[in-house]
Amino acid sequence: MSDSDLRVDDRDGVLALTLDRPDALNAVTTDLVLQVVDLVEAAGERDDVRVITLTGAGRAFCAGADLGSAGLGTGSAGGEAGLPDASTIDSVNRLALACREVPQLVVALVNGPAAGVGASFAMGADLVLASDAAYLKGGFDAIGLMPDGGATAYLVAALGRPRAMAYAVLGDRITADEALRLGLFARVWPADDFVAESAALVARLAAGPRHAYAAAKRAVDARGLPAFAEALETERRQQRRLLASADFAEGAAAFRERREARFGH
Repeated sequence: MSDSDLRVDDRDGVLALTLDRPDALNAVTTDLVLQVVDLVEAAGERDDVRVITLTGAGRAFCAGADLGSAGLGTGSAGGEAGLPDASTIDSVNRLALACREVPQLVVALVNGPAAGVGASFAMGADLVLASDAAYLKGGFDAIGLMPDGGATAYLVAALGRPRAMAYAVLGDRITADEALRLGLFARVWPADDFVAESAALVARLAAGPRHAYAAAKRAVDARGLPAFAEALETERRQQRRLLASADFAEGAAAFRERREARFGH
């Protein structure tokens, strides 16, 4: 991973983080996630940062974990260098917890597709502002894995168990309009207006009552995500088992070879 994989703009009370791997649709490596985590955690101690934003460069928000990167993980659980492993899950869980624990509002600027753990990053924000070109898609079923990064908790809290299960096992795409209707997105604008409209709303939040926002965040999370750490641990335990499975090896191979996976029994 190069230093240019993450762009940081820190001014006017806004810490703006941009995943900058447009050729890979901003698919993340473990190192890239850890860079984001470090910046989010550090921002939590700063009074001059009032809002944290996360977006992606180019046409996508984040395509999930990079299954083709030698820098993704050690390969100890996945059985092949470059595949996700326990370190990948741990980095993603650290980011999910950091977004919940920092007092600042974390705002996802979903400019395009958010898939796999990229969808988890979006749903884990306090507010999700989206372009009408955006969508959420699990896609874990196609590679023999389950939703992680807090997705199971976010989905049940927002959608209830039946819809959360449908997302987890069917892999259906949730369009921007549908995500707005379901409450997963807070605002949706036409793609041509997205940058200007979202910037204006972020500026409004940065000028707003940060202590009141922090209090509201704590109260809402206490009711909406009361056992979040336990949910992350459950995801971690189950995902580690799946990462060591033949189904995941086949799913990852099929993804790289652009063919349909042939799962065992």
